[in-house]
Amino acid sequence: KMDYKLNRTLKRLGHKEFEEDIKGFIKNTHKFYSSKIPEIKTLARKLHDEHSLEEFYKVFNKLWKSGYHNERVLAIKTLKLYKDDFDLDTWYAIKFKLKDIKDWDEIDEVSQNIVGNLILKFDSVKKDVFNLSKKRDAYLRRMALVSSLPLIKEKDFDFSINLLEYYAFNKQEKIQEAVGLVLKEISKINKVVGKKLILKYINMKDIAFNIATENMRDLRKVRKLKGLEEGKSNFDKKGLFSWLR
Repeated sequence: KMDYKLNRTLKRLGHKEFEEDIKGFIKNTHKFYSSKIPEIKTLARKLHDEHSLEEFYKVFNKLWKSGYHNERVLAIKTLKLYKDDFDLDTWYAIKFKLKDIKDWDEIDEVSQNIVGNLILKFDSVKKDVFNLSKKRDAYLRRMALVSSLPLIKEKDFDFSINLLEYYAFNKQEKIQEAVGLVLKEISKINKVVGKKLILKYINMKDIAFNIATENMRDLRKVRKLKGLEEGKSNFDKKGLFSWLR
């Protein structure tokens, strides 16, 4: 029976206590730890190889409940390796833990590699993610936007466009970054759709606009025209669309 006790503070990857804690999750640790403490990616692959997805949910919960950053990162990096086997239980395993994440790197990895793959498979997850984004939590709003990136790669823009309706003008810097990234990725797949969306939200915050138009000098020229500064809206959208044709 595996020992799931996780009761020591983890200061950094490579700390002796991290080695002792994680040994409880690896079935054959003697050879695995013979030279040095493995990196988190290596540990993740080992856990993935030794546990089915159903088995790993228990490990995931224990790692997450530890409250320690390294163990949560390990939980995330391992879970994403099961993407081909994701089911609705995967969503239930992660859904109520999202509120615990207060680290932007963590939320982005969960969003793109776990939640993003789930919304590709299940419309019900897409609906849940959209509803979560309406909470007053910047992490959940960024989660929703970033999770739309896998859909964009599949040329499905509807979910992203719905989110933009709510968050294109959001004042939070991390949300602005995500808005810009979503628009940039849409433009890579379909330049016409991307340009029309950027023009629709031409008065978005500078951070979002600069990310969205990284390779679009024509739209940056439009931005500089009189009346198109951040926060203003006295311009003729129809005229601008025709100017771009």
